[in-house]
Amino acid sequence: MTRDAAEEIVAYNKPLTDAGHKVAAHEGPAELTAQALRHKLDALAATPFQFFRGTFHLMTWDLYKARVQLAEPLAPEGLIVGDLHLENFGIYRGMSGDLTFDVNDFDDVGYGPLDVDLKRLCTSALLLPGLAHGVRHAAAKAIAAAWADELSKLGGRFPIPPWGASKAEWRIKELLSERGHKDRPEMVARCAPEKGHDRLEQGVKFVRPGKQWSEVVKRAVAEYLSNLAQLKAPDAPEGWNVLDLAYRFKGLGSLGRLRFAVLLGHGSERRLIELKEARSSAMDDARGRPPLRDRGRVQTAAIRRLQADPWPRVAATSFGSLAALGRENEPEEEKVGSDRFAAGDSKHEELNAYARQCGQVLARLHARENAPAILGTHWDIPRCAQTAVDFAEKYAAQVEADQKMLAKAKDEVARALGL
Repeated sequence: MTRDAAEEIVAYNKPLTDAGHKVAAHEGPAELTAQALRHKLDALAATPFQFFRGTFHLMTWDLYKARVQLAEPLAPEGLIVGDLHLENFGIYRGMSGDLTFDVNDFDDVGYGPLDVDLKRLCTSALLLPGLAHGVRHAAAKAIAAAWADELSKLGGRFPIPPWGASKAEWRIKELLSERGHKDRPEMVARCAPEKGHDRLEQGVKFVRPGKQWSEVVKRAVAEYLSNLAQLKAPDAPEGWNVLDLAYRFKGLGSLGRLRFAVLLGHGSERRLIELKEARSSAMDDARGRPPLRDRGRVQTAAIRRLQADPWPRVAATSFGSLAALGRENEPEEEKVGSDRFAAGDSKHEELNAYARQCGQVLARLHARENAPAILGTHWDIPRCAQTAVDFAEKYAAQVEADQKMLAKAKDEVARALGL
């Protein structure tokens, strides 16, 4: 089947800036979302890895429409992450109060074959920048082998514990130790450095929107806090005031969506929360499924089922009629950037250890919610894992070709998006 990657990138992103659609209809910060989309195009054109991070919708259509080799699923269907890659894992403090290592991005969570997650994760390893092909291939194999071994070992075990310090290796073990010493005042001071810490620093990351839109965000904050109370979230802010808010430029795949940082205050205490538009999953779009009734609540429920130790203060909210998700930012949060592995040791033990742990954590996530389907379906787990690596080899080459195309056509794509 023929495909035009540039045309599909335009089609997927255009509704976010289309003057007659979402943003203007809700008096949103159209220029800020357009600015975020410009950043996204620059990132997509920079490297194949960044292009891959920002185009899950393209891979989804390639898989679900069988437009590429080895697209056919070999695993049962279940609740999956969808947009998964090596930078969508991280350290955070869960509801139990402990630090854990787990998946930390659920923008495209939904139902699909379990090997969609594995194929995407392996492909991300094959696109790591600054590494020889053999090193990247070894990382992809480590992911798949660890996923298959862990999935077979888990069986029907329940509950499946989080990935903590007792299991962690190398950099993950270091982060679990280091991040435990970070505190909330330190994090707030970085984002709101002025005396009193009651205003977010404007600049590259934060830009204050117009007054009318600020009122929309304040209502979204109130809805978020109300939903936290209904969920009986631990240590939820009660009686806190909105001190400041700003449009936030962060991430890659989600650039161009409505996304806000909000600074809350209660006396001298401060907290940071983030509100982000909850768009329908690209997997549902590829299958022609209608929009869900409340995407924000779907994401909240999925997070609480897939994460071993869920984020404690995550809840649905809305920007007018647009579904959104709110979450408190915690000082312990950290991820391992792909650039860390570009100058690793000659044998790349750390990369392989990280890849292996990502594969194991993914297997635990899959089994946590989908054990009945995994146990009740006749499927070949080792073959599924090997096919994911074979797919990643072929698809990484496709991504590299698509990224080169976009780099050449970036100005044309920008014009098509009205930028």
